[in-house]
Amino acid sequence: MKVKILKKERLLDDFFKVDSAELIHEKFDGTLSPVVRRLNLERGQAVAVLIHLTDRDSLVLIRQFRYAVYEAGEDGWIDEIVAGVLDDESPEACARRECLEEAGYELERLEHMATIYVSPGITTERIHIFIGYTDSTKRINDGGGLDSENEDIQVVEWTREEAFKKLMNKEIEDGKTLLAVQHFFLNDLLKRRG
Repeated sequence: MKVKILKKERLLDDFFKVDSAELIHEKFDGTLSPVVRRLNLERGQAVAVLIHLTDRDSLVLIRQFRYAVYEAGEDGWIDEIVAGVLDDESPEACARRECLEEAGYELERLEHMATIYVSPGITTERIHIFIGYTDSTKRINDGGGLDSENEDIQVVEWTREEAFKKLMNKEIEDGKTLLAVQHFFLNDLLKRRG
């Protein structure tokens, strides 16, 4: 399939970037589309980690204020898995760093779950999602995020039963968190079936 960019313009150059493009692309029937305008939010890549405390069989998440959630008409506080922007490091190194910064846990093992596009209709952002395994003795600090990033994070622990209930009651609103919790329970079911 062919794509021809006719015009590209940077509309915002800040923490993330927003580009506008006018383009034509080949359609499935082989003809060319009319000129269309598309926007792209460029944020780079990120990691996200669902922490499983193996000795307590519980899941560790974080709670923090998200302005976009507030603007959507809610109070702005949301439970989600640990996450952060990937710098000049591997996704695994970033995942371990973010778990220490946000939740205070040192991970024993990481399992890559998937790498996904967050919302391919509007952004190039991809998230590398992991399940991180450790136990409660590996909490080496209080977490809470970095003051330099203006983070104000509360560490939240869900028992297996609480997590499953939240999943079944459709209480998990963050997409990456929903995927990770679903994967956790599906993977657990498959292991039990052998």
